[in-house]
Amino acid sequence: MRSGSGGSFGKWVITLALSLSAAGACAGAVAEGSAPPASGQEPPSQGWITAATPDAGAVRCPHGALEDPHRGFVRCLEPGEADAGWLPPSPQPEPPPDDAGAPPSDGGPPDAAPPDASIASSPPPAVEIKEPEFMNGDVPNVAKRLEKSSTDIAKCVADNGGLTGSTGSIKLQFLVRVRGRAEGVEVLSSRGVTPEAERCIRQFLKNKPIGTPSADPVGVTVTLSLKK
Repeated sequence: MRSGSGGSFGKWVITLALSLSAAGACAGAVAEGSAPPASGQEPPSQGWITAATPDAGAVRCPHGALEDPHRGFVRCLEPGEADAGWLPPSPQPEPPPDDAGAPPSDGGPPDAAPPDASIASSPPPAVEIKEPEFMNGDVPNVAKRLEKSSTDIAKCVADNGGLTGSTGSIKLQFLVRVRGRAEGVEVLSSRGVTPEAERCIRQFLKNKPIGTPSADPVGVTVTLSLKK
């Protein structure tokens, strides 16, 4: 009687142990399926690839990708997902510069304005350099140096409206320092010339070599007489 009950109890224990073992195996399988794969595990089968794919140098995902930086997996997007509108725009090539294909610059000053087409060109007038006046010293041969530039001075007048009458004049003043160039050129008065002609002459004489002054600085006042 005791041996029979002992045999039944032993079978019950074995059956219970097998049931618990099977239940534990099922629970482990469920936990393994729901937990994220470890860093050494294979990536999920839903389009994920590892960052260390052998062809990492090639274009793996032509339609874009989603990356999981924690696990090192990358999922390639389908063609329809690439147009979802929430992805960042793909890199675009840089547009060519605005001056692409333009002819090279002639090296002129960047602030040089083109001549005003509304101002008619006239024959260049005759230029006479009057005797200069000095302040605080002397600058030898100023008149002769300015006479060498009379052609360019006449061109400034001719290209910027010419003389408004038969004659005209421009009274200039500038400083000459140790380096011997005209500095701070100003028009004190003018007659028979346009403002554009005045500006042209001022720009032309700016930093023009004039001569060595006897002191630093020497003020020079000179009148240019113009005649058709």
